[in-house]
Amino acid sequence: MKRLGILCLSVVLLGGLLGIQPTPSRADSSDQTAQLAAQGGTGIVATIKAERLNVRRVPRANGSILGVLTRESVVPLIGRDRVGAWLEAVTPFGIGWINARWVSTNASILNLPITDDQVLPFATVITSAVVFVRRGPSVEYPIVDRLRIGDEVDVIGLHSRNTHVEVVTPRGRRGWVVLEAVRVEGDLSELPFSDLTVTPLAKVNTFRLRVRQLPSQTAPVIGKARLGVAYDIVGVTSDGLWLQITGDFGRGWVARRFVIVIGNLGQFGLDH
Repeated sequence: MKRLGILCLSVVLLGGLLGIQPTPSRADSSDQTAQLAAQGGTGIVATIKAERLNVRRVPRANGSILGVLTRESVVPLIGRDRVGAWLEAVTPFGIGWINARWVSTNASILNLPITDDQVLPFATVITSAVVFVRRGPSVEYPIVDRLRIGDEVDVIGLHSRNTHVEVVTPRGRRGWVVLEAVRVEGDLSELPFSDLTVTPLAKVNTFRLRVRQLPSQTAPVIGKARLGVAYDIVGVTSDGLWLQITGDFGRGWVARRFVIVIGNLGQFGLDH
């Protein structure tokens, strides 16, 4: 009997050294479920039955993905769409939507409030050509993603001149698309004019423009900016005559008269 007690103690100690945690009892699991349900405020939780289930920003199969839940994860529910196909949940990635087909719940989802009317608007690609999603609202910005006809993207911002919309793609990439290439649906009244805060570009319009260490013609040259290349603008002098740009030379200053400014300099206290 004494030997059995020593054996049991050894197993417990070994488990602790190996990081093995005791299996929670059914009562412990119930307590955890109750705590999660309280977080949602509805008392209803969902247990994930798929191996991997996407959490989407909106209740649509093409909505951008916030994160992925794994099998047996438990999340509090706070709402649903009108037909009960999508459930709004509090997840480790923020509030998002999960497909009701791949979960089980501790109560009827019909007891959840309908919350899909609060979802932000979306855009559907209507052109047959490939639509480029760019880092900023101009062809001078690099491409961050590509869309095809029928693709849906979440709309999160507007252009102050109504030429583009800022979107989040199903792959979670944020960028801009030309407005004429998409059909936008939903209420846009709450969306910001986010083009005003996009990093502007300086497109060089002279051959081998000198980049200087300071905003002065007498400052040391640290590199050359190439003709036709657009560089990020990260600073502007108070008189607007010099622009600080980034490139393979690091950070340096160029005279504004030798570049074309693409975007808005308002974030630096200047007009375009």
